[in-house]
Amino acid sequence: MAYATAAELRTQMNKTGTTESGSDANLTIVLDGVSQAIDRYFNRPNDWFVALAVATARLYPGSGKAYQHIEECIEISAVAVKDSPSDSSYTSWAATDYIKFTGDPRFPDFNSLPYTGIMIDPNGDYSVFTSGKYGGNLGRSVPTIQVTAKWGYAATCPPVIKQATLALAARWFKQGQGAWSDTLASADFGGLIYQKMNSDIRLMLENTRFHKPALGVR
Repeated sequence: MAYATAAELRTQMNKTGTTESGSDANLTIVLDGVSQAIDRYFNRPNDWFVALAVATARLYPGSGKAYQHIEECIEISAVAVKDSPSDSSYTSWAATDYIKFTGDPRFPDFNSLPYTGIMIDPNGDYSVFTSGKYGGNLGRSVPTIQVTAKWGYAATCPPVIKQATLALAARWFKQGQGAWSDTLASADFGGLIYQKMNSDIRLMLENTRFHKPALGVR
């Protein structure tokens, strides 16, 4: 999922032509690569800054507690839970059985996106999310929770991520024109320009709080 378009990159580089090297197809390849690199920098190999438009189901081993950590999402449409780890089917919960939140379940934030967890509603019909631990001392966990949601960080790309994508893509494109050499000769400056990560781009990425939290912490 690219976080900017070829047209946006062309505008950023003040490039109006559509030569073979600067064609939309080639610019899109660069944008795809930069976007994937940014995803991996922020621990997002499978979830992106822009959430998918269609909700899909994901499975989790239940925590056995009154809260359940899930991956980042902007909307939860359904929650279903097995009554026992050995069951083959899930029981759908009503929307009044759980509460969506983000952050620490001891001090949850109910007003911000993305959601990173669900907790038992005190007025609901359940007290815990069925534990996924199964098989005694075998140490395995099986799926007992099914959450259907629009997975991802936000409905639209955060502005700083879009700008970092465009800035880095412009640099990659120019480096590609120079056969990816470490240095490029510049007729304008009469010297060599060393191709290192620009401090402004690094600032865009390092001073954000976009790292995806890891699951598995109970």
